[in-house]
Parts: sequence; structure tokens; C-alpha cells
Amino acid sequence: MKYLPLLWAGLWRKPIRTVLTLLSITVAFLLFGVLHGVTAGFQDAASKMSDSRLRVMNRANLLEGLPIAYASQIERIPGVRAVSHATILISYYQDPKNGFSAAALGMDTAGVVFPEMKVAPEQFETLRRTRTGALVGAELAKKYGWKVGDKITVHSMNWVKSDGSSDWTFDIVGLVNAGPDDEKVFANELYFRYDYLDEARATGKGTVHQYAVAIDDANRSNEICVAIDKLFANSSNETTSMNEKEYLVSQLRQIGDVQMFVNSIIGAVLFTLLFLAGNTMSQSVRDRVPEFGVLKTLGFSDASVWLLVVIEAVALCLVAAAIGLAIAAWIFPRVFGSLGLGPIPLSLDVYVVGFGIALLLAALSASIPASRVRRLTIVEALSGR
Repeated sequence: MKYLPLLWAGLWRKPIRTVLTLLSITVAFLLFGVLHGVTAGFQDAASKMSDSRLRVMNRANLLEGLPIAYASQIERIPGVRAVSHATILISYYQDPKNGFSAAALGMDTAGVVFPEMKVAPEQFETLRRTRTGALVGAELAKKYGWKVGDKITVHSMNWVKSDGSSDWTFDIVGLVNAGPDDEKVFANELYFRYDYLDEARATGKGTVHQYAVAIDDANRSNEICVAIDKLFANSSNETTSMNEKEYLVSQLRQIGDVQMFVNSIIGAVLFTLLFLAGNTMSQSVRDRVPEFGVLKTLGFSDASVWLLVVIEAVALCLVAAAIGLAIAAWIFPRVFGSLGLGPIPLSLDVYVVGFGIALLLAALSASIPASRVRRLTIVEALSGR
């Protein structure tokens, strides 16, 4: 306890310098928390993807159609348990800024292929009877204030109706993944009947964007992927098949090497921060050299004054890191939610790595000034050298 008044006095000897350094470190760890959280969130999302579900899409482009007749051929491949399909509706609600993911599904087998989609049985039956019916993710419904029984109109940016309109009207008949432990990915999307889309759209009739294939044995995923692609080789609509984890990674690669991009930014920021924190500690120690001489005169050992400088650096870095990561934890769910993957909380790994970096930063920034104080003799210190 005897160190606390000394620690407090040392940190606030120059309040402006301490506050500015604290803010700089806080901003750096805020940036670290959000950026590293995004990569950790993607890794977490990939880990939850099913190994026993495949995605089949057009080799040319994700939004290029595949004939719906492919479904029956895929079903006959040994090892395939069920096949569903999805057609993407690039849409927004009222304002282009309110974009969200919507998909027309093959409802007959969707429940088998996507067991993570939790829908009340009576709501699913209502969807079967309602041509314009839609199932809305619970988080998406909460965002826009929708509820079961509402009629909504969304604007499509890729499908035009036969009458020339790009507005699609849906009757909300159920909520998807409304439970507290349900997957948030499915809770942020809208699902509706494929036949409604196919009958009303002006172009692309009889095509889908993607097939979702449930297989019996995850260990055979590569074998079945090869069999599917071989089935449609040399056709006018060749396919690319992969399991869901590979699918997510391939989508991320389309926007670049996210991990390298994030690590480069974080590395540059923390490298600069090391010089800032080191300079702050060096100035602080240089200003207090005579005071350290007095402490040694009063009986403080070389190790004690060395420890005092190190603890100052640790306290400054840990407090700033805690504030930065706390702000990141508040911001991150909103950032990740805007990517359409749900308001996922900041990963525990981010906190562990963040505080680990803060301790390393404190140790490195305090190493030189603390060693200098330890080597000082009482005469040198009192003379201000």
C-alpha cells in the first residue's frame, strides 16, 4: 500500500501529459478491439458452419443462375441426404441504407437442410398456405419494428416483376430464431417462398442462385463436391461446390486478405504507440530523477524504485486498454451486425490478447527508464543527473 500514493503522484505530476497518453493508448486499443474482433468474429462464424452441408453455385458468378432441374440430379448422388435451394433478393426497406439479406427458399426441404433455422411449426404451416408469406429473423424484425401479421414492401435491386415494378410485398407469418440461444445469423435475414419469386419475376425463371446440400458423412464432403461438379462439367452452367466453411472463407477472400489487412493496421498502430509510451515514461523519469534520489536516501532499494516505474507504466497501459476495449465491446456488435451476421459480442480472445499486448507495451516502454533509475547512485540522482 505504501506505493499507491507514490504511484498516484508520479502519474499525475504532469496531468496533461498523462491524459494525452492515456487517450492515445485508449484509441489504439479501441481500434485493436474492433478490428481484431471482426477477424475473431469471422473465425467464430466459420467454426459454426456445418461440415455436413455443401454449397453449390455457378462457377462463373455467385449471382449467376443455375437451372432448378439440377436439384433432382444432385439428390441422386450417393451420400446426399437432402437438397434445398436459395435465390438471393438484394433488397432494402424504405431507404437504400436499410439493406438486408433476403432469400427465396425451397421450403419443402429447408427445415432438413437448415436445422439451425428455428421456426414455430404452426408458422411454417402458415407459410405453406400463404403465397406472399415470409419468415423474418427475430433480430431483423426487432430492428424495423415488424411483427407477425404485418404487411411490408421491400425494394429489390436485382429482380424486377413482370409488371416492371421492383417492389415486393410480403406478409410476415413467422419469426426465425427468436430464442435467446438461437443462431443470430439466421435471425438477421428474411425468407420467403421460391414459387412467389419465380412466378412474378420478369427474367431468370426456373433458376436459383445456390443449392444447399445436406450429406450423410462430413468426411465425404470433398468426394461429393467433386461428384456434383463432375455431373455438370462441360454444361452451359458449370458448378463450384464446397462445404460451408470453405464457402465462407471464399466469400471473405473476395474482399481481400482481411486478416493480413487488420494485422498490418494493428501492428503499425501499436508500433507507433510503443514509441509514444516509451517517450512518456522517459520524460516522466527524467523529470523526477532528484525525487528518486530522495527515495533511495530514505531507504528505498534499487529494486523498489525500479518496480515503482514499471508499475506506473503497467497501470497506465492497463487502464487505457480496459477503457478502449470496453468502448470496443459496446461498438463491435453494431459493426458486426452491419455485416449481416448478427450482433455478435466481442470474443474473449480479444480481451486476453488485448491485455497481453498492454502488459508487453508497459514492459517495453518502462524497460529503459526503469533500468536507468535502478543504476542511479544517490549522489547522481540528487544532482539531477
